[in-house]
Amino acid sequence: MNTEAVFARIRALLGEEGLTFRTDVPQPDVVVTPGRLVELCTALRDDPELHFESLQQVAGVDYPADDPPRLRSTITVFSYKHGALLTVHTDVPRDNPRVPSLVALWPAAEWHERESWDLLGIVYTGHPDLRRIMLPDDWEGHPLRKDFEEKPDYQGIPTQREREWLSWQK
Repeated sequence: MNTEAVFARIRALLGEEGLTFRTDVPQPDVVVTPGRLVELCTALRDDPELHFESLQQVAGVDYPADDPPRLRSTITVFSYKHGALLTVHTDVPRDNPRVPSLVALWPAAEWHERESWDLLGIVYTGHPDLRRIMLPDDWEGHPLRKDFEEKPDYQGIPTQREREWLSWQK
C-alpha cells in the first residue's frame, strides 16, 4: 500500500479536519491536532485496509524559535500486512504541551511516552504511569528542551568534567 493509498483511506474514514497530509517531505507524514490523535491512531490500527498494528516509536522535538514556540510529539507506526511505515506528528504549545496517551492502543507506547515526558516535558494525558524514566525523580527540568540550562552540580556531584581522554589534544 503506497502513501497516496494510505492518505486516501484516512480521508475516506476521517475526512480532513484537523489533519494535514504532507508529501513534500523526505518521508510523507500526517500532522494531526491533539484532539484527533486517538481517533486517527485507532483507525490506523483497526481498519483492515490500513492495519498499522505496530507502534515503532514515540519521540518529541522542541521548536522554540517557531512562532508560536511548540513541541512536537511524533509517532511512527508500521503495517506488517502492507510493509508500510507512517509517521504521525502532533504539535502542542511549549507552555502547555498536552497530547493524548496512546498506551491503550499500543501498550509499547508506555515507556516511549515516559521518555518523551522526562526529557522534553510533553504530558501524555491518560498515561497510566507518567513519571521519570531516564532521570532521577528529583531532577528539575527537561534536558532536551533547547533552552534547558544544566546546573553545575546535582546533589553535590559536578555535572561537568574535563574529558581526560581528550587531554592529549591540548
